[in-house]
Amino acid sequence: MTESEFGQLVIKVGYVLLAARGAIVGVFLLRYRGVPDHFVLKPLFWYAIFALLIAIFESSFIGLVNTFPDFFVPYLTRFEIDDTFFISPIYYLNELWFLGLFFGRIVHGQTGRLIRIISVCLFVLEILNTLFAEGYKDAQKVGSFCLALYLIVVSVLFFKQHFINKIGNSLSTDALNLIVWGFFCMNTFSILILFFSDRLYNDLPSLFYQISMGRMAIEIFGLLLIAYGVRLFKPS
Repeated sequence: MTESEFGQLVIKVGYVLLAARGAIVGVFLLRYRGVPDHFVLKPLFWYAIFALLIAIFESSFIGLVNTFPDFFVPYLTRFEIDDTFFISPIYYLNELWFLGLFFGRIVHGQTGRLIRIISVCLFVLEILNTLFAEGYKDAQKVGSFCLALYLIVVSVLFFKQHFINKIGNSLSTDALNLIVWGFFCMNTFSILILFFSDRLYNDLPSLFYQISMGRMAIEIFGLLLIAYGVRLFKPS
């Protein structure tokens, strides 16, 4: 597969990823006719809305740059931007804020309160990281690693509380399991990619791209799993 053909394939998978993000929003709008009344799902609703809007902006930006390179490339060169990674901090901030609220509500007791506090702290640290440390011109290795690790930890805390402490097996809890499994799968695979990305990119770029495609496929699966969990959710 040539580099051009691979680029076209990545774009196609990216649009499927966009549709998967839209599936969550679609389920919310069809099932709850807007913002859900149940306090547990409200942060997840706003996370899904903003994630979809950010993804649409990213896809539109790529399309505009490819369509009008003579206009956009000089500006991108001036700001030393050669890819779309400058959008990544917006994704991170969206997930830290709204998913922090979501996990803070589904994990009960003092642990949930601690999750909310840590999420706010990480939100502020990500802003500082973007402004004064890793910046927005390239992929944030520390930012993406911390976000993925944090979401894995809070997912494990939910599983521990649900399975070990045996919180009830109501339909809403089963639906929350699906939602959390979606986030857990996405971030577990992402953090594995981060560990090996530099070596793979430098030594085996074709393998790196193939694994990246696998990561995107896992992310699509995770998003659809989250959408299905939202579909099943009923306040208990």
